[in-house]
Amino acid sequence: MYDTISPEESTIERLTRRIKARIKPIVLRLAHFAFRVLRKSRARHFARNIAFTCLPFKARFRLTVWFRHFFNHGALDRHFVFFCGPFVKAHLDWILHGPFTRRHADEVAFYLLLAGYRTEALTVFRGVTQQKSRGVQGVDPFGNGYSMDLLTQIHTLNWSKLAGSSPQLRTFVRLMLEHRNFQYEERIFDGRVEAEQVSPDVLAAEYIPYFFRDRDIVDRLMKDLGLRDINGVIGRLEEGGHQWEQLPERTIDRQLAFDVYLFYAYRHLLLRTYHFGEGDLVPLVYTRCMDTQRRLRRSLPSPSRELKRELDRIGTELSNVRLLSPDWSALIGHNGHLNVHLMMRKMGWWSGQPVLLAYNERIANKPFLSLFSDICPTLTLGDEGVSPAVWHELASLTPFLGDSHQAFQFKDGHSVYWNDAGSMALQQWERENRGFPLRDIYDARLRVDDRVETLYQSLRQKWGLGPDDWFVCLHMRDAEARGETLGTGESIRSATIGNYLDTVRFITDQGGWVIRMGGRRAPPLPEMPRVVDYARCEDQVPEMDIHLMRRARMFIGTTSGFAYVATSFGIPTAMVNALSSVGLLWSKDTRFSLKPVHTRDGRLLSLSDVTSETWRWTFPTYETVQAAGLTVSESSADEILETTREVLDLSSGAPPVIKPVDDAWEKCVNIPGFFGSSRPSRYFLEKYSASLLNRS
Repeated sequence: MYDTISPEESTIERLTRRIKARIKPIVLRLAHFAFRVLRKSRARHFARNIAFTCLPFKARFRLTVWFRHFFNHGALDRHFVFFCGPFVKAHLDWILHGPFTRRHADEVAFYLLLAGYRTEALTVFRGVTQQKSRGVQGVDPFGNGYSMDLLTQIHTLNWSKLAGSSPQLRTFVRLMLEHRNFQYEERIFDGRVEAEQVSPDVLAAEYIPYFFRDRDIVDRLMKDLGLRDINGVIGRLEEGGHQWEQLPERTIDRQLAFDVYLFYAYRHLLLRTYHFGEGDLVPLVYTRCMDTQRRLRRSLPSPSRELKRELDRIGTELSNVRLLSPDWSALIGHNGHLNVHLMMRKMGWWSGQPVLLAYNERIANKPFLSLFSDICPTLTLGDEGVSPAVWHELASLTPFLGDSHQAFQFKDGHSVYWNDAGSMALQQWERENRGFPLRDIYDARLRVDDRVETLYQSLRQKWGLGPDDWFVCLHMRDAEARGETLGTGESIRSATIGNYLDTVRFITDQGGWVIRMGGRRAPPLPEMPRVVDYARCEDQVPEMDIHLMRRARMFIGTTSGFAYVATSFGIPTAMVNALSSVGLLWSKDTRFSLKPVHTRDGRLLSLSDVTSETWRWTFPTYETVQAAGLTVSESSADEILETTREVLDLSSGAPPVIKPVDDAWEKCVNIPGFFGSSRPSRYFLEKYSASLLNRS
C-alpha cells in the first residue's frame, strides 16, 4: 500500500511519507464532506465572496485551481473571471513557469481559456510532457465555449510529447474525428429548442445564426452560401442580449485559425443539411469547404521528424497526402465506399496518396478492411508498430489534408454528394471491365492461407449442407441491430421478416439453402428447413461474415452497408426494400425493387421523382419523410420473390430465361448513374410501369 522507499531515506523521511500516505485520503474525504455541507449552507456565497475579496491574486488563483482539481466542479469559475481575470496578464510569468502549473496543468489551462488567454493555454498544453494526466478531471475539451479556439490550433502542438501524456487531447482529437466538435453549441441550441425559441429542424438560414457562436463565422457562412436572414434572427438575438464570440486578436496567425474554424463549420453543415432535408445545399457547402481547404494547404505545417520517416516509408510527401478519417473504416458500408473511392483514383478522378487512419476498436470488419492494405496505407491506432504521435499529428491536419466521406469534388470544381459520384464511378469502372480488385486480393490471400476455407467446410458439415449444396446469403436491415427505435431516424430503411418467407421457401424448394446474415441482436427467423440463422448463432466470426459472401451463389439485400461486400466481390444481388437519397454503388449483376413511396394524395413517386432535387432529400429519416407528407411501404412478398427469381436465374451461369429490362427506364432517372450499373427487376418495373416511368 506504500510507495517504494529508497534505502537512502532517513527514518524520519520514511515516517513522513507514510503519514502523508495515510492522511491524504482522510483529508480528501473531509474536504468532500465539507464541500457537500457548504453547498447546502446559506453562508456559501458569503464565504466565497470574502475569500475572493480578501485573498491576494496568487492565493485566489491557487484556491480556484485546487477546488476544480479536487471536486471537478465549476462553482468558482465566475468568481475567477471577475476577481482574477483582470490580473492574469500581470502574473503570466508566474502562471506559465511555476511548479504549481506543472502539477495542475489541465486546470490552469482551463482557467487561462476562461480568462481569454487562448495562446497561453496552448503553451501550458505544450508543456505537458512528463506528468501523469488523470484523464477524467481538469479540462473537458468540448464542454466549454473555448473548444474551437483549441481546435483551430491543435496542428501546432508537439504530438510526440502530448500523444502519450494527455488523455484529454487524445479525446479532443477523437471527438473531432467523430464530428462532435460543436458539443457546446449543440447544448445551447438544444436549450433554445426546449424553450420553444426555435424548431429542431429549422432551415440553414436560421440554423446558422442560432447555432454558431462566432459572429464572424456566421456572417461568412451566410455570405458564402448565399443565405439571407429574412426572418431577422440575428437582430432578435442581439436585442435579447446575445453575446457573440470571436477568436481573440492575439491568436497566433488569426486568419489561419479562422479558416480552420470555417472548415469545421462547413463539415458540420454537410451532415446537418443532409439529415434535415436540405441535401440540395451539400454541393455548395462542400465547394466552400474545399475552397477553405485550398487556402489552408498553402500554410501546411512542416511534418515532425517522426512523421517524415513514416511518409518516407510510404513513399510520399506530406503535401501529397489525401487523409482518410476513421469514418471510412467504422462501418462496413463505408469500407465499400472506400473501395469505390480508390477506383476513382485508379481512373484518374483524383490524385494524391491516400492514407487511412483507423481506431483499432472501431473497425466494422477487420478481415475486410485488411484487403485495402495493399492499395491504401492504413495506420490503425492501437496496433503494434503504429506511432500514436504520428497518428495524432496526421489527424490534427484534417482541415489541411482530409478527404470528406460526405461529398466529392471533381477536378473541374463541380461538387456532389459522395455517393452520387461513387455510383457514376462504379458505372464507368464496370463499363470498362476493370474487374473486382478486392475479390482478386481476397482470392490471392486465400491461396496462401486457407484456414478460413477449412473453417467454412467444417461449418457446412455442422449445419447440414452437402458437398454440392449451394446457398444464398440474406440480409434484412433491422432497427434492433443498430439500436434504433423502429419508426424513427434511419430505421426508415429497415424491413420486417414476414414478406421474405415466400422467397426463403422458393430458394429451399429449388434445392438451395438460405444463410441469414446480420448483427447478433437481429430478430430471430422462424424455424425452417435448410435455413441457417447465422446472424444469431455461435459460429459467427468476422472472417466467416466475408467468406460466406464470397462463396454465396447470390445475395438478397437492401440499402444497408453489408450489401457493398457483395458488390465488391461481384456477387449477383437482389436489392429489395431499397430506399436512398443518394447514389447507389450497385453492380451490373444487381436487380432492384424499391420501397413504394406515396404522396398524401396516394400518388406513387416515379423514378424521376425519387431521383429529383424536390423529393430525394426527404428520404434520410422517418422525420423528414413525414415532414414531406410521404408514406413509405415495404416491398411486397411478390416483389421480393420475383426479384430474387430473376437474380437466381442470372447467377446460374446459363443464358438467363428472364431477360433484363431495356435501357428506356434510365431516361426517367434525373441523377446520372444514380443506381450504379444495376437495373430494376423486370417484375417490379412492369408491376408499377405506369407510375415509375411517368416523367410529368
